[in-house]
Amino acid sequence: MLIDVLKFVGRPLAIALVVFLLALKGFETLRKTPSSSTVASTRPAASMVPTSSSPAFGSGPLTLYGDRGGQFQADVVVEGATLRMLVDTGAYSVALTAEDAERAGIHPFPSDYVQPVNTANGVVMAAKAELREVTLGQIRVRDVASIVLPRGAGHISLLGMTFLKRLSSFQVLENRLVLTP
Repeated sequence: MLIDVLKFVGRPLAIALVVFLLALKGFETLRKTPSSSTVASTRPAASMVPTSSSPAFGSGPLTLYGDRGGQFQADVVVEGATLRMLVDTGAYSVALTAEDAERAGIHPFPSDYVQPVNTANGVVMAAKAELREVTLGQIRVRDVASIVLPRGAGHISLLGMTFLKRLSSFQVLENRLVLTP
């Protein structure tokens, strides 16, 4: 009799437990998936997809020459727009000014500016963006994590480590920065 009761109750309980565990795993997966509405764009170039760690490609090495202050500036193509950027090994991320982001077709919503960022002028709130492709000379890197600074927070965009760490090497020799894809 007891065995019959356990068979009768056990089967639905086992099914309920399996359904519960599958649902729990599904909610965990949803929680880890980035929101598709974190950055608005006129085209899908800045969609928030997980960053791949694919390496840079292209021919090279590419040599940049520093200015009198020892800074390296370059024309960089971001999402098809040519932007003047400062190559900054001290910057954690590629950081676009609001104006450069607009030129590249990236238009975050005001509610997207939730990432605190330390700048030379203090802490500001930035918006995260994923850049489909960033090109410097013959060097191309795809799926580059970046931030968009609010208006007035910067006067030049920065080509930081989320781009540079994807190169096979970069080094400063005298007043030259040598980048190798």
